[in-house]
Amino acid sequence: MTASVPATGTAAAARPHRVTLAGTDRSFDVAPGERLLGAARRAGVWLPYECGWGGCGTCKVQVVEGTTQLLFEAAPAVDPRDARRGRVVACQSAPTSDLVVKAPRADDVPTPERPTRDHRARLETREELAPDIVRLRLRLDREAVYRPGQHAVLGLGPGLRRCYSMAGPPGSTEVSFVVKRYPGRPGSERAFALAPGEEVDVELPYGDMWLRDGDRPAVLVAGGTGISAISALAQHLAGQAGTPAAERVSRPVHVFYGAATRAELVCWDELVEHTAAMPDGHLHGALVTPDAGWGGAVGFVTEPLADRLPALGDADFYVAGPPVMTDAVTALLRTHGVQLDRVHHDSFG
Repeated sequence: MTASVPATGTAAAARPHRVTLAGTDRSFDVAPGERLLGAARRAGVWLPYECGWGGCGTCKVQVVEGTTQLLFEAAPAVDPRDARRGRVVACQSAPTSDLVVKAPRADDVPTPERPTRDHRARLETREELAPDIVRLRLRLDREAVYRPGQHAVLGLGPGLRRCYSMAGPPGSTEVSFVVKRYPGRPGSERAFALAPGEEVDVELPYGDMWLRDGDRPAVLVAGGTGISAISALAQHLAGQAGTPAAERVSRPVHVFYGAATRAELVCWDELVEHTAAMPDGHLHGALVTPDAGWGGAVGFVTEPLADRLPALGDADFYVAGPPVMTDAVTALLRTHGVQLDRVHHDSFG
């Protein structure tokens, strides 16, 4: 059974909690207020996970003994039935006592797609792309290892963490993110206000968004600042992201990108360049409120996508954007008979 039980006294506050994996002799320490998943990873105990944010539920473990505190009460993966079963989301739960937990598995090494590491990063440049939208370029303390399309978790202050997809290629110490300011939301307000020279903690990579092998058509769908992940994938498919010549693909690629206004359709010119460099690339735009002279679709990004889905039913789909957009695209794909194992999307919002 789990509960939120605050530690009392200086000694209790300073003492790490010991977490033991049920049925094994493996254990690790967790500092006060530290998340279970991160502490396990840093100790070389690799539990199952995907998003690192509490959106997917992959990292849930069962608490056999002890108590925990949920650090992000709005985590989408939290289910009322979890409390009855003693299950907690490891990426958003901190122990408030020593624990014994039962996990689906615990590996000695990370999976190839998520070799997550902790970084310290310094903001180098801040580029305004549109009102309330900026591109942040940060320099990490070591090379960024990830797959185009994946995301990072930025530590923006005590108790303040936010997910952002990498907008550029891996393989260097530079990472970039497209960030939108949402008034009244502390995470986006803080990220948007970062100034050159400031430092933040960065964990990467997380997520299920990376290009799958094969020759099926690839359909990339972006809404708003979901363009970060889609731009990284488009660069990779165009061979413009340090992709070795032997890995460059000739599959058909359709990129769909929607926003409210032309000003918010950031990085559009870059997408034009990426799709033009593909052997079989196609770019489709949609604006809810178009300017005079706009030649793309009018409405949400689902409008041009729906028109072309009959010819794209055998494709792999990669979707990035706010939850309402990703939900709408997923529902559209389902109604057209697309198997959900061919749909990959951000699991944070």
